[in-house]
Amino acid sequence: MTKIVRIATTSIATLEDFAPPYNLSHPDPKVTFARGLALIDAAAATGAHLVCLPETFMAAGLPASRIPELAEPINGASFQALSERARRHGIHVVAGLFVRSGARVENHAVLIDGNGLLVGSYSKKHPTEGEIDGGITPGSQAAVFQTSIGRIGLSICFDLNWADLWQDMADQGAEIVCWISAYEGGFPLQAYAWLHRLTVVSSVQSYHAKIIDRTGRILTETSRWGRLTTWDIDLHKGWFHTDGQGEKIVAVQTRYGSRVRVETFGQEHMFSIESRDSTLDIAEIVDALKLVSYEDYIARCTAAQGNGRTHPPLVYPRSSETSVS
Repeated sequence: MTKIVRIATTSIATLEDFAPPYNLSHPDPKVTFARGLALIDAAAATGAHLVCLPETFMAAGLPASRIPELAEPINGASFQALSERARRHGIHVVAGLFVRSGARVENHAVLIDGNGLLVGSYSKKHPTEGEIDGGITPGSQAAVFQTSIGRIGLSICFDLNWADLWQDMADQGAEIVCWISAYEGGFPLQAYAWLHRLTVVSSVQSYHAKIIDRTGRILTETSRWGRLTTWDIDLHKGWFHTDGQGEKIVAVQTRYGSRVRVETFGQEHMFSIESRDSTLDIAEIVDALKLVSYEDYIARCTAAQGNGRTHPPLVYPRSSETSVS
């Protein structure tokens, strides 16, 4: 069956005042926090199952020197307000907070379910030098959590520069990665989506938060004027390589017609099939057309390569040949 997850993401956009003359904004954390709660309300009104707020969002636009005063226990007042909103609307929420435990302060992404319960929390593994100077202690490991809407990985801002963290989330079976940040991140997010076959959701303190599919394609993004955007993701969409299967694309379209949505990606030699009929399972299409998923095809090729390496390698020049100097 299809598994549609409506994802909402946000940009707090505190770089300037919203109204003319657009002077540089130095917002009050309480005002910014209220804006975040309002964006959760708006996301819920669209029917979203998940909404993301940026890294340490109520501190957007503030210097690192203010980190200590904004840090709270994991179950502090800010978390409780987010939890209440999640429970009120039955929506999953990812948001950034400074979390204090004793003298230790960390930069966290919290994941709250539709019952307002903490599913899990991730401590930023790779903070900047400025954050560390401001009192932030680095985290130590990747975090992926099972939820009713899929397996969600969490990542924060400067983590973008460490590829092993993204590999760890993929190895843990992440389907969606919520990357919450102060800045936009740009092309590397698209690369990670492609390399690890992830839906990547960015949420930023600046302007351009994005939802990126596993081909690295930007599906939608926020802007200077639109701080909230949504997209429906089918986590059961089938992905296939064209090798030996390209001729089956028309057969799928002919057999299933409007019950499916087929997209082709010429440069990548891939195509996808999405069921548009709640009674039609992708597995049924795969069985009927004898399709091989992208993941299974790559696994088969990997196995064949391994078997091929059991034969002695060709070496040039052979020992009996004279090399030309």
